[in-house]
Amino acid sequence: MRNVLTISMLFILGGCAAAPSSIQPASVSRIPYTTMGCKNLEMSLTQEISNLEGLSGEQRSSRNWDIALNLLIIPGFGALTEDQEDEIAQSKGKIIAMQDEFTTRCVEDS
Repeated sequence: MRNVLTISMLFILGGCAAAPSSIQPASVSRIPYTTMGCKNLEMSLTQEISNLEGLSGEQRSSRNWDIALNLLIIPGFGALTEDQEDEIAQSKGKIIAMQDEFTTRCVEDS
């Protein structure tokens, strides 16, 4: 009986949206950022970090709804809620690409 309960819980939670911190960054090219000036690159990086924070908040909300729907209403029903996993992966990839480009060109060695 205990094994059935454990398997059921894994199935229920498996249909939930991923936590933002567990989403891996997508591979994003640095090429679009190579022609940007350092100030514009810094501003774009700040905007993308803000965008990622917003997407992460939406993803956490989706995850919470998924868990609630799966546990309280119908198992598997939470999979119908929309998540931002692809957008978060792209955003993380952009941030890494911009940070790499900024570090390479805009940070002076002391």
